[in-house]
This record gives sequence, structure tokens and C-alpha cells, in this order.
Amino acid sequence: MTATSPAPTINIKIGGEPHEVTMYFGRLNELAEVVGSFERLPDVDFHAPTREAVLDICLAPRDERGRRIDGETAAGILHRLTIEDGAAVLDFAKEHLSDFFLGRLEKHLLSLQANGDRLTGVGSSLSGLVGSASETR
Repeated sequence: MTATSPAPTINIKIGGEPHEVTMYFGRLNELAEVVGSFERLPDVDFHAPTREAVLDICLAPRDERGRRIDGETAAGILHRLTIEDGAAVLDFAKEHLSDFFLGRLEKHLLSLQANGDRLTGVGSSLSGLVGSASETR
């Protein structure tokens, strides 16, 4: 994660009524599954099915444990969401996804650096086996 993580909540209005969206790990994990990778973040803005899925994950009614209420989606409330609030939710989701993907990548790179000697040893052992590998048919 970055030194300045995104705000954990966003306040919007749905049909004039205040609504707070909080980013919990479960919601972030759902978003990451839909988007897939850092390179696909633009899909949140420019790919309608991804945009709809992100809004649904962020706005669908949930119970007190964060689980979706059976059969409920955000489709019924999107028509009451202003353009500005819809864009704010998409930006909120992208900020959290960007922070998550980049944070995981940074941790992965640190792990590779910390284990560089071990990886080099494994690589040289494996390259020594190339000549003795049996032919597969």
C-alpha cells in the first residue's frame, strides 16, 4: 500500500438520500476479481460490463456482515444516482484497486529481491539439468 492510502469511505447520495460506501477487503477482493489486473483499470471507465459490475459491487444492498442480500443488485438504484456520484464511486473503486495492485506488486518485488540469491541458485541448478532431460514423445 502507498504512504497515502485512499480514503476508506465515500459519501454519495442516491435519490437525494445520503449513502456511505466503505471499502472493506471483501469488497476490494470482489472488485479485483472483476478487473483482474492493474493494466485493466481503464475498463472501469470504458468497458460497460466492467463499469456496471463495479457499481453493483459497491452499491448493492448488503447485510450487517457485508454479504449481499439475496437477489438484490444495484440495478434498481442506478437511475437515482447522479452522474457526479456515479463517477465518484468509480473513481473511489479505481483508487483502491490501483493502491491494492501496486502494493501487491511492490511486496512481490521486495520478496524477489530478498530471495535473489536463492532464486539464482535454483536457476543455475535447473539450467544444469537441461542437457540431461529425456526426450518426450
